[in-house]
Amino acid sequence: MDCVLDPERLFTDVGYLMDIAIGEDDGSAKGRWRLLLLEDCDELIRGEAKHTAGQALSRLLNLTDGLLGQGRNVLVGVTTNEDLERLHPAVVRPGRCLARIEVGKLNRTEAVNWLGTEEGIGRDGATLAELFALRRGTRPASVPIQPGETDAGLYL
Repeated sequence: MDCVLDPERLFTDVGYLMDIAIGEDDGSAKGRWRLLLLEDCDELIRGEAKHTAGQALSRLLNLTDGLLGQGRNVLVGVTTNEDLERLHPAVVRPGRCLARIEVGKLNRTEAVNWLGTEEGIGRDGATLAELFALRRGTRPASVPIQPGETDAGLYL
C-alpha cells in the first residue's frame, strides 16, 4: 500500500506519477496487487474538477482504467469529505468506481471498546478522528455539522 498525502502534486508532476504508478519493486512483488490511497482529494474529484484541477482528473482516470493503468495491478482508493453527489460523474460511474464506503461514527459501545475508556466519548459515539485525539490526550477538533443525514467522513 502507498499512501499519497499530496495528490495535487502526484497528478501535476508526471515523473512522480510514473514513479508511483510503476512502483518500487525489487522483483519480490511480481503479480501482487498494490493499493494506492489518495488522501483528501476533494479538489481533484469534485464535479467542477476539470476546470479547477486541469489535467489532474484526466491523469487519475488514466491511472485507474486508461493506458497508464493497463497491465498494472493497482487499485486506487480516494478519500474525500465531499458529498458523493458532488463528485465528478466520471469518477463514480459504475465500472470505474468499485465501491463507495462511508465511514461514520462508531456507536458508544464500539468507541469505548476501541479507546478502552468512556472518558471524552459522547452519548452518540465518536469518529475515528475524535478517538485518536482522545488517545493523544487532546480535545477532538470540532467537525462542522453536516446538512441532512450526511455524516462527516465520506469515502470512496
